[in-house]
Amino acid sequence: MNINEWEKRYSIAYYNISKILTGIRGIFVAYNCNVDAIKHVKEKDIHKLISTVGKKSVQQRVTEYPREIQDPVDLVARLVIAMRDGKAAEVPTYTTEIHKWLMDNLVFDKARMGGQAGIISNLLANLGINNVIVYVPWLSKEQAEYFVDTANIKYPVIEDGVLKFKHPSEAYDSYQKPKVNWILEFSKGTKFELAEEVFEVPRDNRLIISSRPTWVRIDMSEDLYEHLSKMNGMIDGAILSGYQMIKEEYEDGTTYRHYVKRAVKVIERLKEGNPNMRIHVEFTSIQNKVIRKAILKDIVYKHVSSLGLDTIEVANALNVLGHEELAYAVISKGENSISALYEGAVKLLCELKLERVHVHSLGFYICVASRDFPLTVEEHRDALMFSATLAAAQALHGDIGSLKDGQTALKVPISERGHDDLEQLEKYLVRRDVCTGTEFEDGCICAINHDLIVIPTKVVQDPVGTVGIGDTISAGAFAAILAMLRKKQIDN
Repeated sequence: MNINEWEKRYSIAYYNISKILTGIRGIFVAYNCNVDAIKHVKEKDIHKLISTVGKKSVQQRVTEYPREIQDPVDLVARLVIAMRDGKAAEVPTYTTEIHKWLMDNLVFDKARMGGQAGIISNLLANLGINNVIVYVPWLSKEQAEYFVDTANIKYPVIEDGVLKFKHPSEAYDSYQKPKVNWILEFSKGTKFELAEEVFEVPRDNRLIISSRPTWVRIDMSEDLYEHLSKMNGMIDGAILSGYQMIKEEYEDGTTYRHYVKRAVKVIERLKEGNPNMRIHVEFTSIQNKVIRKAILKDIVYKHVSSLGLDTIEVANALNVLGHEELAYAVISKGENSISALYEGAVKLLCELKLERVHVHSLGFYICVASRDFPLTVEEHRDALMFSATLAAAQALHGDIGSLKDGQTALKVPISERGHDDLEQLEKYLVRRDVCTGTEFEDGCICAINHDLIVIPTKVVQDPVGTVGIGDTISAGAFAAILAMLRKKQIDN
C-alpha cells in the first residue's frame, strides 16, 4: 500500500476500535508504579550541586563511574557523566535518602504518574474501559494522588474477608513511603566546569534516578491472592509489568526464585475459571541476565499469551535465550535489521509458547501471532494502527485524556522511513519464499506457523515527551485485541 492508502486505513481502524472498547468488561493491571519527579537542570543547578558536594569529590567519583546511587556524590558524578556525554542513563538507588537530598537541594519542576502499571492504568481509564483494576504493592498517599479521578479505575481491597473495590485515593496505606523516580533533563549547549575543564552538553537527554528501596516487592498479600479468581467476571485480560524490579537476593535471605514462583501463582489464579484469559507482559530493559532469563523462561513461558518489547529488549531477550548472533543483528542498524527483528520475534513466539509478540520500533511495528489465534491478520493490523495513533497522540500532547485526544493524531504523517523499512522486509520475505510479493502489500502475510503483521507508524517530529509511549503502544494494541475478542464472543 502507498502512504495515502495507509492513512485511510488508520482512520477506519481508529474509529472502528473506538466504538467497541466499552465492550471490554475490564482489565487487571499490576505491579510497578511510582511518582516521576521531573527537573530540567540548568547551568546554575549543576554548578550548585557540584559546589555543594565538592569539586574534588565529584571528580574522583566520575573516574570510578558509580553503577548505583549510594550518596549525593554518586548522584552528581553520574549527572556530570550524562551531561558531558549527552547520553541517556538510568541508575538505581536503594535508599530514600537521595529523594530527600534532592528535595532539599534541587526541587522538581513538575511531577506525574510513572511506572508501567501506573501509566497503563491511567491510559485505559481515560479510554473508557469499564473496569481498570490496578494493583500496586506499595500504594502510598502520594502515589494514589496521581491516578486519574474517574469511577472506572479501581483498587482491590479485602474488608472483613470480602473483596471490594475502591478508588486508589481511598485505598492507600497511610504508613507507606512514596517511591519517587527523579528524571533530570538537560539541554544541548548547557555549560559547566569541573577540574578546570569546561564541558558543553552535546545533545538533549536525561538521567533517571530509579528508586529501588529495600521494601519494594513484586508480590501480593495472601488475602488478595485468595480472592483473585473472583475478578474473573469483571475482567477479560491482564497487563503485568514490573518484573524487572525482582532482585537476585534480598536482605531477609529470600531469592528471586521465591518471587518468580509467586508471580506465576498470581497468573494461574487469574486464569481460574477462565483458562482463555489473555495475559500480556510488558518487557523492559533488564541489566541482570539472571533475572531477565527467569522472567522469560519461568514467568512468560507457557503462562503468558502476549509479550510487548522494543528493539533493544528483543535483542536482550534473544541474548539470554542463546541467540547471540541474531541478537546482534537486531541492533546492528544495518539494512537487514528489520528482517532480523522479524526472525527474532518468531523465535520468541515459538520458544516461549506465546500467542503474540508485539515489537515497537521507531517508524514501524511488527506483530507475529500464532495461526490459531482467534483474530484475522486484518484485525491484528487494526489493533496496531489503533495503538500507533494513541502513541502519536501521547507524543503530541504528553498525555491522553480521552479517545478524542487520540483522534487528533490521525493528522500526524506516517513515517516514510518506516514505510521504506516495510519494503525492505518484503524483499527479504520474497527471497525467503515466505510470500510472493503480493500478500504483503497490506502489511500482512500468513507463514507456516504464524501470521506476520507490520505497519508503518505515525511519528511526531518534536514530541512533547517520550516517557510512557512504549507502554501506550502495547496497552493500546492489547486493549484493542480484547475488545475484538469480546465482540466475537458476544456476537456468537
